[in-house]
Amino acid sequence: MDGTGVAGEVVTAGTALAGLILIYIGSLATAYEARQPGGERNAVKLAFLYRAWLAFLGFFLSLFSAGLAVVGKWIASQCVGNVSVWFLLAAFAAALFATIQVIRGIK
Repeated sequence: MDGTGVAGEVVTAGTALAGLILIYIGSLATAYEARQPGGERNAVKLAFLYRAWLAFLGFFLSLFSAGLAVVGKWIASQCVGNVSVWFLLAAFAAALFATIQVIRGIK
């Protein structure tokens, strides 16, 4: 399959994944803010920051893949379209890894 043929699907999947990750980051921020200021919040700050930055990586990769797909479709470049698929797969991997970290953190 050529890269320009899947570019439209990459744009859709990339932006949808970015939206889901943005919701996840919002829930992380809400959960962190719900904790009492002081000792408890300070104790979990690094764990929340780690999860948020990992999610942001997936967010960035998914939007970057969508942008590359738009460019690839616009200039009709199969190479750019194929690279956008690889960035989308990396974004899916980051989202999966962030989810696994949340599951591992449940005690």
